[in-house]
Amino acid sequence: MSKDRATSKDRATSKDRATDGHRAGNGVRARKGHRAVGAVAAAALAATALAGCGQSQASWIGDKYSRVGTDTYRSPKAPQAVAGEIGRKFKPIDRVDSMATKGAAGGIFLRYPKLVVGVLPSGTGSRITVDKPRRGYNRYYTHVGGFWSSPGSNGWNSRGAASFRGGGPGSGK
Repeated sequence: MSKDRATSKDRATSKDRATDGHRAGNGVRARKGHRAVGAVAAAALAATALAGCGQSQASWIGDKYSRVGTDTYRSPKAPQAVAGEIGRKFKPIDRVDSMATKGAAGGIFLRYPKLVVGVLPSGTGSRITVDKPRRGYNRYYTHVGGFWSSPGSNGWNSRGAASFRGGGPGSGK
């Protein structure tokens, strides 16, 4: 029986130790839990902050300005103010301002690798157009032709040179 008592006593002692260990470990777990909650919160905050970074120029313009047609928007602000807002949000490869030379017939044109944004005077506000590189270049050629090279089949690269995809037979070997 003494063996049984020892076993019971050992069990009680083990149980007490487990309870004490659980209590001692509980604080550690709580701290780890707080760390995990903090890490999840930080990740969610970072994801929210970075979500705006991945937004394209076209979708941001669509969210910010009133749509008046396909890829055409309106703002009550002057072209200089609108082009400034867009340029601060998304740094263009190049910017051409033909309003100084052409007045109300001019505009401000922002060139991006895969997009051309035209900001033109319209009454007291602005008309904003969003085009793919080839269409925007052709549409505004009289304004940008002397400043920009013709876009390649894939727009422009980040330095403004024409960008092409693919090649002929044997390319890349």
